[in-house]
Amino acid sequence: MRLGGVRGRLTLGIVTVLAAVLLVAGVLVARDVNRSERQVLDDRLRRTAELSRATAVTAVQQGLPDVDRRLDAVLRATRSSLRLAIGDTVLLDSGTTLPAHRRLALGLRTTAFGATRYRTYAETLRDPGLGGLVRLEVATSLADLEARRAALRRRLALLGAAMLLVAGAGAWLAADLVLRPLRRLRAAAAGIATEGDLERPVPVGGPAELRALAGSFNAMLARLARSADDRNRALEATRRFAADAGHELRTPLTSVQATLSTIARHPEMPADQRGELAREALAEQRRLVELLDSLQALARGDAAPIERADVDLAELVDASVGAAAARHPRTALSADAPPDPVAYRGWEPGLRIMLDNLVENAARHGRPGGRVRVTLRAAENGRGPAIEVDDDGPGIPEDERERVFEPFRRVAGVDRAGSGLGLALVAQQARLHDAAVTVGDSPLGGARLRVDFPAQLP
Repeated sequence: MRLGGVRGRLTLGIVTVLAAVLLVAGVLVARDVNRSERQVLDDRLRRTAELSRATAVTAVQQGLPDVDRRLDAVLRATRSSLRLAIGDTVLLDSGTTLPAHRRLALGLRTTAFGATRYRTYAETLRDPGLGGLVRLEVATSLADLEARRAALRRRLALLGAAMLLVAGAGAWLAADLVLRPLRRLRAAAAGIATEGDLERPVPVGGPAELRALAGSFNAMLARLARSADDRNRALEATRRFAADAGHELRTPLTSVQATLSTIARHPEMPADQRGELAREALAEQRRLVELLDSLQALARGDAAPIERADVDLAELVDASVGAAAARHPRTALSADAPPDPVAYRGWEPGLRIMLDNLVENAARHGRPGGRVRVTLRAAENGRGPAIEVDDDGPGIPEDERERVFEPFRRVAGVDRAGSGLGLALVAQQARLHDAAVTVGDSPLGGARLRVDFPAQLP
């Protein structure tokens, strides 16, 4: 039996407690039996003294040997002795012979004569026929009583040992049954640790405490799985950011470097030509800043889970269209939204990024000085809200409509300024909000980008 495990410790604990209980019970039983037998013995000594008093006095006064012999036989049968004495003069000494001793103390006492212990009883009698005060002493050996006590203690010890063995075996078997679900839980946890599969739950069964433990363990696994997904997503976003940045920043940086190098090598360059080169470098620098901002927004969206709250989409549409109108004064931007708030539970910064990039894409790639219309449709008939952005530009060919949401993907034949990440940010935020974004033909003649949000419970 291994005592290092839970099963062994549980069995040892039960046996230890039971041993303590049996020890206390055995001590109490032995004490009660001892007290009872001592009381019986004391009562017998008193009755012996009472019954023998008259007989012993008569035998001494009249010298009746038959009476003396009968009294002696009775006393020897009970391993007792009786003595009558006046002062130091012994008048009668009958029954079991005691070792030489002085007079016994009055009342009930336990006295040792040599290696043997006796229970004694002494009293004084006033008998004028014997010449005054007479001491009556009765004693009986405690050997039989002590032998019975020893036998009782042995029986109690044997019985306790047998009970402990039976209880230990029962506790060992019961612990095996009780801990069997825990062993299954441990085996499942070991398998998860070996394979690293945080998606596999452990079995829930057994007593209520083990079911609660398994439930807590599964909840912990779920949190670890989410944490691992978040970490992997953050690492992937970091790798993508580094790769995209290195690839996309090289061209504008090279252009800026070439422009500045040209200005440095030709100090005699005319002022108007120098100003044109500086304006080109400044435009490339702005493109670099825009590209970096878009890359950071894309990386943040991939790396961190969103925190949802109630957002008024109508207010977001008005704010986004107003900001785009300030950036593109030649483009006619309009917003068509319901007068009442259109509530949706989502991440407000992400929804604003999505709207801003939809409107910016339409304003940049639509017809110069053209029209852009943003329409917000409220949830109805079991469907969630929807946003449509229409422009009157050249549109997007059907074979390009799926690929335009990839990072740095541009429609063939389009050389308008931009980072190439706007629609990638739109697709990312739509995915994070469980929405679907599609490309179609606009009634204005260009492209229509539509975002359909799922219906949400009130």
